[in-house]
Amino acid sequence: MSLTIISRSGWEARPPKKPFTKLKRWRVKGVVLHHSGVKSGPLGVAAVKQYERFHMDSRGWNAIAYNWLVDEKGVVYEGRGPGIQSGATKGWNGKTEAICYTGWGASKVPNEALVSIKALVADIQGRYDNGLWVKGHRDLGNSTCPGNWLYDWLRAGMPVDEGDWAQIDWASITAHLDKLKGVVSHSPLSVRRRSRGEAVRAVQQRLSDLGHEPGGIDGIFGKNTAKAVKEFQKKYGFLKVDGIVGVQTWDILFA
Repeated sequence: MSLTIISRSGWEARPPKKPFTKLKRWRVKGVVLHHSGVKSGPLGVAAVKQYERFHMDSRGWNAIAYNWLVDEKGVVYEGRGPGIQSGATKGWNGKTEAICYTGWGASKVPNEALVSIKALVADIQGRYDNGLWVKGHRDLGNSTCPGNWLYDWLRAGMPVDEGDWAQIDWASITAHLDKLKGVVSHSPLSVRRRSRGEAVRAVQQRLSDLGHEPGGIDGIFGKNTAKAVKEFQKKYGFLKVDGIVGVQTWDILFA
């Protein structure tokens, strides 16, 4: 299992109506957990896009309200992002970062989502020197959010069944990716170069994880892989859409 984070560009977020307001670090007190409040609602990125439409079009807000959203499979979506004032918790938007589980928090939440929520909380805590409290939306306002089941889990200390997750040697994985990046730096991956090998295989796996079908994960950089790379590059206005994986595309792909 791996933690997948989709950037605003990755899920094609609409630009905010006006520039985001940065949080004043000294004012930030905690992390607030929310849920969809909708039983049997849309899944995955469809839920995130529905939130955005509701918040921006129906409510007239600046952008999607949350800093982060986590779906039922544990995929993390960047909402307003780190260090940005949210619009999710009335009276506390300038003092917290907000996480929303896109599913129904009144019933049992999948372990994959819990692992990602816990990892997000740890990341936010780390950015604020581990000095933040973590509360449910109901603790700060007249609400049943984030649902009884998710709220009880939060109060119980966010226990998760991490399985092999906790045993993964992340340092070795990072070192391996850095080694492959060195290969790409020396010789960008492309159809013209007839690139093949472990670096190509890693790119194909990552493209597949992000929903861009590379035509198989075989370590051979063919036309389908180049097409998938172009699809990925189109999501980022600053990347050249050429179907070639150089250092810049590699860095964004594995961010």
